[in-house]
Amino acid sequence: MDKHLSNIWSASAELEMIQFRNDQAHERLVQALCEAMAARISPAAAAAAANMSLSELFDTLRGRRTTPSAENSNAVHDS
Repeated sequence: MDKHLSNIWSASAELEMIQFRNDQAHERLVQALCEAMAARISPAAAAAAANMSLSELFDTLRGRRTTPSAENSNAVHDS
C-alpha cells in the first residue's frame, strides 16, 4: 500500500476508535446520570459532579449531542 494511503488508513482507524470510545463514555455517563436521578440525587448535584450546567445535563439525558460554538464556548445543542 502507498505510504500516503497507509497514513490515511491509519489516521482514519484511529479516529474511528476515538469516536467509538467517546460513544461508550457518553453511554456510561448517561447511565450514571439516570441511576443518580433514580436514587433521588438532585439534578444540580449531578450536573456539578459531571462538570455540566443544568441545561447540559438535561440535554444529555434527552440524548442530544453537544458541540462547541462561536457564541457559546460550552455547547450548542442539536434540535
